[in-house]
Amino acid sequence: MIRHHINKNLARIRAMNNIRPITLVTLCTVFTSAGQILFKIASGNLNSFHQIIINIPLWIGFICYGLGSLLMILALKYGDLSLVYPFIALSFVWVNILSIIFFSEHVKILNWLGITAIIIGVSLIGYGSSRLKKNIL
Repeated sequence: MIRHHINKNLARIRAMNNIRPITLVTLCTVFTSAGQILFKIASGNLNSFHQIIINIPLWIGFICYGLGSLLMILALKYGDLSLVYPFIALSFVWVNILSIIFFSEHVKILNWLGITAIIIGVSLIGYGSSRLKKNIL
Protein backbone atom coordinates (compact mmCIF):
# COMPACT_ATOMS: atom_id res chain seq x y z
CA MET A 1 0.00 0.00 0.00
CA ILE A 2 2.73 2.46 0.94
CA ARG A 3 4.80 1.42 -2.07
CA HIS A 4 1.84 2.08 -4.38
CA HIS A 5 1.40 5.54 -2.83
CA ILE A 6 5.10 6.32 -3.26
CA ASN A 7 5.07 5.11 -6.88
CA LYS A 8 2.00 7.23 -7.61
CA ASN A 9 3.68 10.34 -6.17
CA LEU A 10 6.91 9.64 -8.08
CA ALA A 11 4.93 9.33 -11.31
CA ARG A 12 3.23 12.65 -10.60
CA ILE A 13 6.62 14.30 -9.98
CA ARG A 14 8.01 12.89 -13.23
CA ALA A 15 4.99 14.12 -15.16
CA MET A 16 5.51 17.57 -13.65
CA ASN A 17 9.15 17.39 -14.76
CA ASN A 18 7.88 17.35 -18.37
CA ILE A 19 6.40 20.81 -17.95
CA ARG A 20 9.77 22.57 -18.10
CA PRO A 21 10.98 21.06 -21.40
CA ILE A 22 7.53 21.39 -22.99
CA THR A 23 7.34 25.05 -21.98
CA LEU A 24 10.86 25.69 -23.29
CA VAL A 25 10.26 24.01 -26.65
CA THR A 26 6.92 25.81 -27.03
CA LEU A 27 8.70 29.12 -26.47
CA CYS A 28 11.30 27.97 -28.99
CA THR A 29 8.57 27.54 -31.60
CA VAL A 30 7.18 31.00 -30.84
CA PHE A 31 10.60 32.61 -31.37
CA THR A 32 11.41 30.68 -34.54
CA SER A 33 7.95 31.42 -35.95
CA ALA A 34 8.44 35.11 -35.22
CA GLY A 35 11.78 34.79 -37.00
CA GLN A 36 10.03 33.36 -40.06
CA ILE A 37 7.58 36.26 -40.13
CA LEU A 38 10.46 38.73 -39.82
CA PHE A 39 12.34 36.95 -42.64
CA LYS A 40 9.25 37.28 -44.84
CA ILE A 41 9.05 41.00 -44.03
CA ALA A 42 12.78 41.38 -44.67
CA SER A 43 12.64 39.52 -47.97
CA GLY A 44 10.82 42.41 -49.62
CA ASN A 45 13.93 44.58 -49.32
CA LEU A 46 16.89 42.37 -50.25
CA ASN A 47 18.14 43.68 -53.58
CA SER A 48 21.73 44.41 -52.64
CA PHE A 49 24.36 43.48 -50.09
CA HIS A 50 23.97 46.89 -48.46
CA GLN A 51 20.23 46.30 -47.99
CA ILE A 52 20.99 43.00 -46.28
CA ILE A 53 23.34 44.71 -43.83
CA ILE A 54 20.85 47.45 -42.88
CA ASN A 55 17.72 45.28 -42.93
CA ILE A 56 16.48 45.47 -39.32
CA PRO A 57 13.72 42.80 -39.64
CA LEU A 58 16.30 40.38 -41.02
CA TRP A 59 18.64 40.87 -38.06
CA ILE A 60 15.83 40.67 -35.51
CA GLY A 61 14.75 37.43 -37.26
CA PHE A 62 18.28 36.06 -36.80
CA ILE A 63 18.12 36.99 -33.11
CA CYS A 64 14.75 35.23 -32.77
CA TYR A 65 16.23 32.11 -34.36
CA GLY A 66 19.22 32.27 -32.02
CA LEU A 67 16.99 32.57 -28.96
CA GLY A 68 14.82 29.74 -30.28
CA SER A 69 17.92 27.56 -30.63
CA LEU A 70 19.02 28.30 -27.07
CA LEU A 71 15.54 27.47 -25.77
CA MET A 72 15.59 24.19 -27.72
CA ILE A 73 18.96 23.26 -26.22
CA LEU A 74 17.59 23.93 -22.74
CA ALA A 75 14.46 21.90 -23.51
CA LEU A 76 16.66 18.99 -24.59
CA LYS A 77 18.69 19.33 -21.41
CA TYR A 78 15.58 18.80 -19.29
CA GLY A 79 13.50 16.49 -21.47
CA ASP A 80 13.70 13.44 -23.67
CA LEU A 81 14.24 14.09 -27.38
CA SER A 82 11.23 11.88 -28.18
CA LEU A 83 9.06 14.18 -26.02
CA VAL A 84 10.54 17.54 -26.98
CA TYR A 85 11.12 17.35 -30.73
CA PRO A 86 7.53 16.71 -31.91
CA PHE A 87 6.52 20.03 -30.32
CA ILE A 88 8.50 21.75 -33.10
CA ALA A 89 5.41 21.08 -35.24
CA LEU A 90 3.69 23.88 -33.32
CA SER A 91 5.66 26.25 -35.55
CA PHE A 92 3.20 25.41 -38.33
CA VAL A 93 0.36 26.59 -36.10
CA TRP A 94 2.03 29.88 -35.12
CA VAL A 95 3.22 30.71 -38.66
CA ASN A 96 -0.28 30.22 -40.08
CA ILE A 97 -1.84 32.42 -37.42
CA LEU A 98 0.84 35.10 -37.79
CA SER A 99 0.54 34.97 -41.60
CA ILE A 100 -3.14 35.82 -41.29
CA ILE A 101 -2.40 38.68 -38.89
CA PHE A 102 0.61 40.24 -40.65
CA PHE A 103 0.07 39.40 -44.31
CA SER A 104 -3.71 38.91 -44.54
CA GLU A 105 -3.11 35.46 -45.98
CA HIS A 106 -6.09 33.20 -46.49
CA VAL A 107 -5.71 29.79 -44.85
CA LYS A 108 -7.78 27.06 -46.50
CA ILE A 109 -10.00 24.65 -44.59
CA LEU A 110 -7.68 21.76 -45.40
CA ASN A 111 -4.80 23.69 -43.81
CA TRP A 112 -6.92 24.25 -40.69
CA LEU A 113 -7.62 20.52 -40.54
CA GLY A 114 -3.87 19.89 -40.71
CA ILE A 115 -3.24 22.44 -37.96
CA THR A 116 -5.90 20.74 -35.83
CA ALA A 117 -4.20 17.38 -36.42
CA ILE A 118 -0.86 18.88 -35.34
CA ILE A 119 -2.37 20.26 -32.13
CA ILE A 120 -4.03 16.93 -31.35
CA GLY A 121 -0.84 15.02 -32.16
CA VAL A 122 1.36 17.21 -29.97
CA SER A 123 -1.18 16.96 -27.15
CA LEU A 124 -1.21 13.17 -27.40
CA ILE A 125 2.58 13.05 -27.31
CA GLY A 126 2.68 15.20 -24.18
CA TYR A 127 -0.08 13.21 -22.53
CA GLY A 128 1.36 9.87 -23.65
CA SER A 129 4.78 10.73 -22.28
CA SER A 130 3.39 11.43 -18.83
CA ARG A 131 1.27 8.25 -18.95
CA LEU A 132 4.25 6.16 -20.10
CA LYS A 133 6.36 7.31 -17.17
CA LYS A 134 3.53 6.44 -14.78
CA ASN A 135 3.31 2.92 -16.23
CA ILE A 136 7.07 2.35 -16.03
CA LEU A 137 6.95 2.65 -12.26
